[in-house]
Amino acid sequence: MKTWFKRILIGLVVLVVVAVVGLAIFLLTFDPNAYKYKLEELVQERYHRTLTIDGEIELSLFPRIGLSVQGVSLSEPNSPDTFASIDSTRLAVAVWPLLSNSFVVDHVAISGLKARVVRDKDGQFNFSNLVGGTPGVTAAPSNPAEALVGAAQTAAQVITSGTLPATRNNMQIDIAGLDLKDGEVLLQDAISGMAVAVTKINANTGRVTFNQPFDVRMTARVEGGNPRVDANLTGQALLTLDPSAKRYAAQKLDLRLDGKLPGAEAKSLAMRGNLAFNGQKSSLDIAGLEVVFQGDITDPAARATNVEASVAMPKLAIDPHKSQLQIEKLAVRAKGGSADGPFEVAVDAPALNISPASATGEALTGRVRLSGLDASFGLNGISGNAAELDIKEAKVDSTSKNGERVVKLNFASPLSLNLWQRTGSLSALRGDVNITDPGLPKGNLQIPVIGSVNVDLLKDQATSKINAVLEGGKFDLSADITKLSEMPVVKFALAVDTLDLDKLAPPVVQPPAKPPADGKKDESKPATPAAPAAPVDDTIDLSALVGPSVNGTLKVGKLVVRGLKADEVSAVVKLDKGKLEISSLTAGLYGGKLAGAMSVDAAQGNQLATKMSLAGIAIEPLLMDLVKRNMLSGTGSLALDLKTAGANAYAMKNALGGSLQVRLRDGAVKGINLTQTLRELKAAFKPESQDETVPADSSKQTEFSEMDADLAFTKGVAAVKRLNIVSPLLRVTQGSPANIDFVKSELDVVVRARIVNPAASPEGQELVDLKDVTIPVHVQGPFEKPTYTLLWKDAIGGILKRSLENKLREAVTGKGKGGEAVDKALKGLLGK
Repeated sequence: MKTWFKRILIGLVVLVVVAVVGLAIFLLTFDPNAYKYKLEELVQERYHRTLTIDGEIELSLFPRIGLSVQGVSLSEPNSPDTFASIDSTRLAVAVWPLLSNSFVVDHVAISGLKARVVRDKDGQFNFSNLVGGTPGVTAAPSNPAEALVGAAQTAAQVITSGTLPATRNNMQIDIAGLDLKDGEVLLQDAISGMAVAVTKINANTGRVTFNQPFDVRMTARVEGGNPRVDANLTGQALLTLDPSAKRYAAQKLDLRLDGKLPGAEAKSLAMRGNLAFNGQKSSLDIAGLEVVFQGDITDPAARATNVEASVAMPKLAIDPHKSQLQIEKLAVRAKGGSADGPFEVAVDAPALNISPASATGEALTGRVRLSGLDASFGLNGISGNAAELDIKEAKVDSTSKNGERVVKLNFASPLSLNLWQRTGSLSALRGDVNITDPGLPKGNLQIPVIGSVNVDLLKDQATSKINAVLEGGKFDLSADITKLSEMPVVKFALAVDTLDLDKLAPPVVQPPAKPPADGKKDESKPATPAAPAAPVDDTIDLSALVGPSVNGTLKVGKLVVRGLKADEVSAVVKLDKGKLEISSLTAGLYGGKLAGAMSVDAAQGNQLATKMSLAGIAIEPLLMDLVKRNMLSGTGSLALDLKTAGANAYAMKNALGGSLQVRLRDGAVKGINLTQTLRELKAAFKPESQDETVPADSSKQTEFSEMDADLAFTKGVAAVKRLNIVSPLLRVTQGSPANIDFVKSELDVVVRARIVNPAASPEGQELVDLKDVTIPVHVQGPFEKPTYTLLWKDAIGGILKRSLENKLREAVTGKGKGGEAVDKALKGLLGK
């Protein structure tokens, strides 16, 4: 017995000695760098990427399998561009745990990691073939390099999917700790256009084991141009990862950002709390979460300064698979300043519990205050269950003030929600709009409203019907909306008896300058120059037209807009890709009829075009309502074909082009009585007379039986191509120059007046000496106060000739006596 024991003992000793000697020989003779090039070839063969290892590979096998590498880089597939690189990395794997199917890694240190993560237009990432694009290899590796490639592929599967090959499905991953220094990751997305760089990444962790919490701390800098971001990031949390069960949790989360963020300049953005996500159930649990923001909002759509906002969420639990939702004491607060003044927002949801069996909760309330607006909303009487959630009353109350105008809104309706079918309905919407304004005819306008709204998110559509009583007439609107989750497509029909937009949305009037408190000017103080008035922002923003698609019909019995009055208005409206087209436009307008079309293209630089004809129009009331000037009267037709484009009103005027034709009958040109003016100046006429300027006088007018005018617009200036004014006494045509400048609002027009029938009126008989003589009249100056200059010098030759003929005719016909009559005629002609 002792002999056998000795033999066994001696055999074990010999075996140990042989193993030690063999291991020593292996360590002395094995060179991992000999397989470096073979490893690079295998990576190229399997992944079509170039692996470059500039430094030496240092390998140790006992007591741990240790690996240290420097200068490693990996290219993009079939490209020399670098996908990722590492300055240096060091790790060690314990040998004995591998025998028990455990993967225990000593502290991992990575320095100088740089990676470029890209998603192309097809939604594919540039690392796809590293984590699943290559079929698994079942054959045994023929050398250490091939084994190392297989190990790398296995590690990628562990990280990305949380699973291992079937033969290792119970392997446990255990990393003593991870240190990452000076990391950098560039994120690019060809679909969204995002380009963000996360630089100066420094992170360290505690012991990392699946399904066990571990500490994480990190700092980084986030920079990008799309979206614009330049911020510092710090964070720490107690993470739990269980990729095989798709469970992830972050406890004691403390995440902070400061700097430029998309749409904001953050002095501080902090998020603290506990989160847990179950990927298999898509459930989310939040406890004690608080998000706090301090800074400025820079988004052009909602600029705000000195914003303080917070979201407090003591408990939120969502489990879509069980149709459960639980909220406790949700509170949202925000305040700050905007261009319209300070604002405040508050939303509270004390308790809400929804399950397949029941739904209960306290009233959800909210309030918004901003620049004269004070609005509150609420959801009361929650009942039903997850399938059919009933809310007894959803209501909105608001009061807005703008100068002396006060608008009050009050709407309420039962609300039904089917969370499974994702539908909602406001089945009995009731309310009213009350407008109080001293400028209204009765000082008050009340609009009762009823209707319904239905939304179906599964079908991605909504319908709405609104009926109101507006100024004693009906207001009926029906709308069908599709593609809610994309760019909405709207079909509508609007029928209104009376629609006075000037009452509903009057133009903003700038308040006059305030006089001194005592109403007197202080003469003791030297006058100080007044500060220049701020330029008026007349930017025309049509960006709201870009995106939605709208088709519908419009019918209005009586329409008032910016003073213009029309009746029996009918049109077809189409909006697509930023272009608004109003076709089949017809209306009754100032005793006549309007027909035509117009278009607005916001996607092509605010292009406007209109082509209309007006027949039987009374021009005087039209101009009074349109431009508030009494300059012309008569009845007739207009035909216009105009185009323009620009970002503001000035640019629109400057780009105006097209044509305008005017045909009027039995009217008058206001501002001058040309017959009377000619008589007065004729009576005082002498050969040495100068040109006479007469200011416009609205009480005077030149009547006509016909007026035809053709205008051609170029860059905001209308050239009068044809002018023909006919009256029993006069004929008026265009001269040169003949321009109407709508950019500068100035006239520079020469008209040629000619007396054709002095006997047509008693006043005309005094102008017999001017018969068939053309007298130019220069109309010039601003539209508001033009002047009329009779250019006698240009007509003096014709006047003298006509006067001489008349005097000689009188002498010859015997109205004088021989030479005495001729002598008197010459003296009368010469003014002596």
